[in-house]
Amino acid sequence: MEDVDSPRTTEGTAGPTEQQAELERRARLVDELSQELDDTNRGLIALHTELETARRAEARLAAIVASSDDAMISVSPALAVQTWNPGAQRLFGHHQEHVLDQGIGLLMPEAAFDVFRTVAEQIRAHGHADSYQSRWRRADGSEVDVAVTVSPMRDPEGTLIGFATVARDITHQLAAQAELVAARADREVMAERERIARDLHDMVIQRVFGAGLALQSITARLTRPDTPSRIHTVIDELDATIRELRGTIFNLNQPAQRAASLRAQVLDETTAAQDRLGFAPAVEFHGPVDAALPDETAAHLLAALREALSNVARHARASTVRVAVRAGDELLLEVVDDGCGVDPSVTRSSGLTNLRRRAEKLGGTLELTGGREGGTRLCWCIPLAAEDPTASPGAARR
Repeated sequence: MEDVDSPRTTEGTAGPTEQQAELERRARLVDELSQELDDTNRGLIALHTELETARRAEARLAAIVASSDDAMISVSPALAVQTWNPGAQRLFGHHQEHVLDQGIGLLMPEAAFDVFRTVAEQIRAHGHADSYQSRWRRADGSEVDVAVTVSPMRDPEGTLIGFATVARDITHQLAAQAELVAARADREVMAERERIARDLHDMVIQRVFGAGLALQSITARLTRPDTPSRIHTVIDELDATIRELRGTIFNLNQPAQRAASLRAQVLDETTAAQDRLGFAPAVEFHGPVDAALPDETAAHLLAALREALSNVARHARASTVRVAVRAGDELLLEVVDDGCGVDPSVTRSSGLTNLRRRAEKLGGTLELTGGREGGTRLCWCIPLAAEDPTASPGAARR
């Protein structure tokens, strides 16, 4: 007889033990899925943190590039500008839209571009190149001294994808270096002057003084009536020589004076000519007269001005003279008077010959023509050659 209280089982129906096992299996699966979800969530949080850190780092780097006073430029392997920071715009004057995709040679004279190409080839061949100093060109055509660093840019596979270029304005640094060199030279000159002054005082003056005493001692022994007076004349000359030597010694012991500006020296020359001319010449300046001229060129200009004013005083019989000095690609000295005009004999004078030779020596010209309203117009013109850029990477220009 069948027990009505026992559970009824049929084929395909799981008993309590199997149901419990299924529940446990499903519980474990839920736990595993939950663990995977937790792991995934933690991974996403970590990834988000890394991305946020990278974003902040990129933002900091962008801020550094944007705020830097240095020109930071990325250049393609073909040497075309790819990025252009505000510092580059401030230094060179070009707006970003004018330089992107343009060759970086736009920023350099030809010789400086040759140096940059050489640096790029060194990086291609050896992976690096030394920093160097050069002179690059601004948008207005002026030039600026820069320290240049060029570094390779590579992708994750190590392929060269461009050149990171930093150019720093070193105008003030070079000026300070030049002042330091000048100060050292002044000290060396002063030391040499002190040595010369000591030698003059200890040797030359004493010998001259001794010679004067010897002449005085033999004056009484001479019988010719004119001999003593002649000897006293020599003694007086020796005394004058001693005074001049002492004056020279005093001047040698004075600090070297810095040369006046060219404008001031031109004005001094025209003022000095006023007595010979009988009136004061009018003077005008155009361009960066003081900044454009090295000392040697300025000396030639002043000599030419003196000669030109002297010719006017001797030959022109003028009542007005206008002096103009213009500095640009060329240096032009123009002296115009309202005198009697060009005299053929004057054009062959030694003064004009000296002016012409001085100009030709510097690669320039001398032109002497009649003025528009009579008189004479003298034009003395020489080129102002730009300084050579750096000859090779790593070599200082100055």
